[in-house]
Amino acid sequence: MKSLKLYPGGASPDAEKKFTTMATFITAKAEGSWLIDVDGYRYIDFSSGWASNNVGNVHPEVYDAVVEALSRFGFVYNHLLALELAEKLVEITPPNLTRVSYEVSGTEAAEASVSYALTHTKRPLIISFIGQFHGDSIGARNIGSETAERKSYFEAMHGGVIFAPYPRNYRIPLNMTEEEYAELCLWYIEDNILKYIAEPSRIAGVLFEPMMAEGGNVIPPKSFVEGLRKMADKYGWVLINDEVLTGFGRTGRMWGIEHYGIKVDILVTAKGLTGGLIPIGAVVGSEEIMGPTKAYSGSTFAGNPAGCAAALKTIEIMYRDKLMDRAAKLGEEALKVMKDWIPEYDIIADARGVGFLLGFEVDSGQGERVDEELARRIFVEATKFGVRAVWDEETTVRLYPPLTIEEDVLFQGLERMEMAIKKVNNEFKQSGL
Repeated sequence: MKSLKLYPGGASPDAEKKFTTMATFITAKAEGSWLIDVDGYRYIDFSSGWASNNVGNVHPEVYDAVVEALSRFGFVYNHLLALELAEKLVEITPPNLTRVSYEVSGTEAAEASVSYALTHTKRPLIISFIGQFHGDSIGARNIGSETAERKSYFEAMHGGVIFAPYPRNYRIPLNMTEEEYAELCLWYIEDNILKYIAEPSRIAGVLFEPMMAEGGNVIPPKSFVEGLRKMADKYGWVLINDEVLTGFGRTGRMWGIEHYGIKVDILVTAKGLTGGLIPIGAVVGSEEIMGPTKAYSGSTFAGNPAGCAAALKTIEIMYRDKLMDRAAKLGEEALKVMKDWIPEYDIIADARGVGFLLGFEVDSGQGERVDEELARRIFVEATKFGVRAVWDEETTVRLYPPLTIEEDVLFQGLERMEMAIKKVNNEFKQSGL
C-alpha cells in the first residue's frame, strides 16, 4: 500500500490496521452528499469533511465564489472581502460580539482566543475540560485533553492550563444522573480548583465546547453551561466558546451556544465557515475583551480573499435555504431511528445528538478496549456497505451528514449503518472478538 510507504507511522507495528481502517477507500471525487472512490463506487457521506462541508461537498456556488476571488485578488492583505465578512460575522453571532480576528484554521483560532483572554485579563491561567479537542498543534494540544496518548511527550508543557471534568451522557460514574454529574463538574471547579490549585484572580478564562464533539458528541445539561457563565461573571473570567465543529448549523442552530440562552465573551469558528473549500478560522469577541486588546495571533494566510469569499457565500446559502431548520428537523427524525437500535442490538447502548451532530455509543459490557474495537469494525463495515461516518479510536461512531443531504439519502445512509451494526453485533454474539 502506498499509504504505508509515504505517510508518517507507516512502519509502526499497528500501521496496517490503522491505515486499512481510515483509508478503506481512496476518494477520486466528492459531490453533494456523496464520495466516489477510484473504482467508481459511491458512498453516502456522513462525515462532511469531518464536519467542514456543511453545505455539501463542492457546493457549486461556493466554488464559483472562490474562483472569482482567486481571479480578482489572488492572495493579498487589506482586501474588501475581509471587511465584508467581519461585518457579516458580527451580524450573525450573539449580539454582544463586535470584533473579529482572522486565523487559518480552528486550531489557530482556539489558540488565539486564549491569547486574547490572557492578554485582556493579564492573568496566566485557563480552565479547559477533560475530553475536549482544540487542535493538534503544540499549543492547541496543551489547551485540550482529548486523550492522554495525544499529549504524549508534551505533558510538561501545559503548565498554564487547568483541566476540569466535562459532563457525560453515558458511562457516568457512581450511577449519577446527567444533571447530578454536571453539578459535580461545577463543584469540582469551585471546591477543588479554586481552593487547592489556583485562586480565581489568577484565572483568565474558561475554554469550553457547547457540545463536546471530538469527545464523543457529548451534550451537557443546560445547568452546566449556565453554571460556567455564573462563575465567569463572579470571578471576571473570559468565557470562550469553541464552535469550530458545533457552529455553522451543525446542531440545528447557527451556533451550538444558542441552545442554552447564555452570552459568551469570545466565539471561535472555522470548519463549516467556508463550506469546506478554503480553510480560514475566526475569533469573534466582545467589545469589552477585544476592543482595547490586541493579542498576538494570526498567520500569513489568515483571512485570505478566497476563504472570505467562500464564507460569505456559505452564510448566504445557509440562511437562504434555511439549512439550520432543515438540520433540526431531519436530525430529530434521524435520532429517533438511531434510538431504535438500542433495544435491537446488544452492543448499542446509547444514541444521542442534536441537529446533525449525531452519534451512537458501543458498550459490550467487556470494557472500553473491546468497545473501541467494535466501534471500529462498525465504521469499517459501514464503509463497505456504502456509508462513510466518523470514528477516531473511540467507543462512539459519529454521523455528520451535510446539512444539504437529500432526505431519502439520509435515511438510506441510516439503513446502511444499521446493516453494519447488525453484522458486527451478530459476529460478536457468535464468536466475540
